[in-house]
Amino acid sequence: MDVSQHTLVLISTMAMTVPLFGALCCLLQDRNKTLFRVLAAFFLAAAVTELPTALQMVVTGAGIVTLLEALWLTAMACVTPLIWLYVWILTSEDEALPKNLYRHMVLPGFTLLTSVSIVLYLVVADLRFFGLSEQVLQQVAVAINWVFWVLVTVAIKLQWGVYILLVYSRLVSYRVRLKDLFASTERKELRWIAFVIGVSGFYWVLSLISSLLSYMVPDYDGLPSLVYFLLNLTLQTIMAVWGLRQRPGLRPQENLTRVPEQRYANSALTEEATDRIAAKLRKAMTTNKLYLNPNLSLWILARHTGVSENYISQVLNEVIGQNFFDFVNSHRIEAAKINLRESDETILTVALDAGFNSRSSFYTAFKKVTGQTPTAYRKAQGAVDKLSTNLSV
Repeated sequence: MDVSQHTLVLISTMAMTVPLFGALCCLLQDRNKTLFRVLAAFFLAAAVTELPTALQMVVTGAGIVTLLEALWLTAMACVTPLIWLYVWILTSEDEALPKNLYRHMVLPGFTLLTSVSIVLYLVVADLRFFGLSEQVLQQVAVAINWVFWVLVTVAIKLQWGVYILLVYSRLVSYRVRLKDLFASTERKELRWIAFVIGVSGFYWVLSLISSLLSYMVPDYDGLPSLVYFLLNLTLQTIMAVWGLRQRPGLRPQENLTRVPEQRYANSALTEEATDRIAAKLRKAMTTNKLYLNPNLSLWILARHTGVSENYISQVLNEVIGQNFFDFVNSHRIEAAKINLRESDETILTVALDAGFNSRSSFYTAFKKVTGQTPTAYRKAQGAVDKLSTNLSV
């Protein structure tokens, strides 16, 4: 075994150890148990995919190698459904599993049957059960190898592409929903998952191109194995570090309780009721200045006003014409405008004083509302003030 092969084994072993440690940590979590059990299952599947390479120096028997490849096949088919399921639960407002979950288990189930068939074939071929001839055993081996080839080169690759798109779609919907519940969303946007999915998608495209080239170009050797193993180690480390820290983003803080829907229960909101709620919401911003709280959420506003979250969302969308995120940030922008005109504070200070928790989020929101950056707005207002002074003189 040459130096490059030793390097692959070392990296593969590391890529197996990281998810195993991550799975152990997940199983020790006492909160969000469903979420962390799914993440643990993902880590275990990811670790199994590294077994054939990580153990190739210590496993030499043909039967054991084939068994490891069978396990690898099943694990590969489970990785993407599990990461999708993890993202689904993470971005849900409860820990309920998605409906028709069994549909996502079809390919993993089929690969499991294929793996069991491989194991049974090894037993039958070795012990000559059922008195099968050598010719029949060879025909069975050809059939199993063909199914294995189809699963690896076609089905699993297509599955990865489909689930990359499903996860991306889920993240887009999640970020839209965030703006119905939070006034500041940048710390809840799961950008690390978007990064993992983006890199995985890029590598998936490269692997498809590589597969096509391998059929079209006789001497093409495909992507270097080292690229795959390094990428896998990197993504597994990111999943372990961030996955263990991440908590669901669409659920209220633990110290907050929901406001019961009793004031207008069993009836649609009347025009008088919606006007009253709208007045409460505006008062909470203009008089009580709740927008100054950088962690303001729909649940905090509901507790402050005594109105349920559903009714607040309904009034915001149907009467005020804004989602929660835009409603709060419009008041923050107005407060920031005053500071930009009347003070020499830095842009960051103005942003923090208005309730934003970062300079970047302030810039994005300010330009969306005004069409200008805060700096350009301040300069423009300074020019207007100077012109007004000259005209008055």
